[in-house]
Amino acid sequence: MNIPLERIEGRKFCVVFVKTVDEVHGKVQLQCMRGRASVDRGKVSIIDESGCTFTVPGTAVKNILPSDGTALLKDAEFFCFVKVDPSIQLVTKNDDDLLIHDIDDDDECDCGHEHHHHGECDCGHDHPDHHHDGCGCKEK
Repeated sequence: MNIPLERIEGRKFCVVFVKTVDEVHGKVQLQCMRGRASVDRGKVSIIDESGCTFTVPGTAVKNILPSDGTALLKDAEFFCFVKVDPSIQLVTKNDDDLLIHDIDDDDECDCGHEHHHHGECDCGHDHPDHHHDGCGCKEK
């Protein structure tokens, strides 16, 4: 689903940074950056309340989605997932925006999708390798 970029201009946006902490045990670290979206010549940037800017990578722009009401997204109208290299340290001023989460089979993660042994979730994507990677909440 490609959201027309003009639709997100000025809207509340949440970038969810996803870092695999322990692939074997299904632990991911999530950090959110919340702000307003700004679109310039096909590039999407998020500007937070203190003026910090993050340009969304082109690979994540095509995966921008409307908020599904998940608590992690708070009042954001749109969001996207951005995979973070394991060597990068995630830090935040607000502890509510940084968490480590276990994703067990048959567990619901912070993206709001149900995880099942058969590799399907309620996002409508098929995940045949038993990893929940279609919505971006857990990397392979």
